[in-house]
Amino acid sequence: MNVFNKKIGKVKKNKGKANMIRVGYLNRCALRSARVAFRNIPVRSITYNRTPFVSNACAWPIKKQANQFRYYSVLSQSPEAKVYDYKSIKEIASNPSAHPDKLIIDVREPVEFEDGHIPNAINIPFKSSPGALDLSDEDFKENFGFDKPSTDKELIFYCLAGVRSTAAEELANTFGYKKRGNYVGSFEDWASNENKKSN
Repeated sequence: MNVFNKKIGKVKKNKGKANMIRVGYLNRCALRSARVAFRNIPVRSITYNRTPFVSNACAWPIKKQANQFRYYSVLSQSPEAKVYDYKSIKEIASNPSAHPDKLIIDVREPVEFEDGHIPNAINIPFKSSPGALDLSDEDFKENFGFDKPSTDKELIFYCLAGVRSTAAEELANTFGYKKRGNYVGSFEDWASNENKKSN
């Protein structure tokens, strides 16, 4: 008897007819599977509060679905980040000595920064160096060539379209920078406004 016969059932050999699997054997397998599937198995109900074991999970309504989430934002634990527009950034970039407590940070990659950036901005790339603001002062200076920004200064982040700057600003909060700003329009908005002035 081959492996097929052992696992599925006996093959009935009929002269001149195709081999057929005994139907009775398959029916018994199906009935056994059905009996196992409908047994009362203790199942813990999917809820947040503890409930006793139940005999049939289908009989009890779910009190609170497990896929409901409580959303958490890092910004909710600290002061909101200030949102900047072109006019405010232009004032800070044009006259940095009048705003010694503010620092504009470009979080794009160095190649993007070299192609064009807001005047007087420093480059701390978010994608390739996300934990840069968590480095020690010595390691930061060694990696970037300038002093690490003080936590007393307000860091104003920008990127190309505002996505990386938002992430960098939220991450800076976790590193102890409570004074934060975000130029949401970022470099696209800056370039657009600068081009309007030159035309």
